[in-house]
Amino acid sequence: MTEELETRKCVLTGEIKPKNELLRFTVLRNGDFVPDFNKKLGGKGVYVSNSKSLLEGIKKDVRIGKILHKPAKADPSLPELVEKILAAKGLESLNLARKSGALVLGFEKIKEQIIKNKVAFVVEATDAGADGAKKMSELCKNIEQLKIYDSATLETAFNRETVVYAAILKSEVCNMVYTNLKRYETYLKG
Repeated sequence: MTEELETRKCVLTGEIKPKNELLRFTVLRNGDFVPDFNKKLGGKGVYVSNSKSLLEGIKKDVRIGKILHKPAKADPSLPELVEKILAAKGLESLNLARKSGALVLGFEKIKEQIIKNKVAFVVEATDAGADGAKKMSELCKNIEQLKIYDSATLETAFNRETVVYAAILKSEVCNMVYTNLKRYETYLKG
């Protein structure tokens, strides 16, 4: 038996997509159009495709209220705010993986876990050196590599020096981490 994906309609494009490919927003009483990814704010939520360029269009488009059939306005910094939220959520999930023992740092330790077939996916710093990136690519023939944070961001997140590679091991937290990182990656590319 297959499980049907829950879908929602993007209020901006009209496309019906799986809920996990959309971002949830709410219009507050004062008319502010704000992110509500955790469904904690009052009011009816609306969904927008996970795309930075689409949100860039909202801040230029004064019709958001007309689209939603109520007074609403989006702050010009909305795309940057959403980016910060998604980036932070990705880093938080990486730290949860670390705390649960499902994260491995360092090229040699990752290599060892890849050989043992324990790695679900690898996070590689966007500014990784060409030689190391090539070696990691060769190791990760059938393993996805995500490149969304620079090394300084990873170093700060893990409170360690020289973090270029992180592997997420096959585990209970693996899907949650992957979902949060892919959501951020999709947002940046969209």
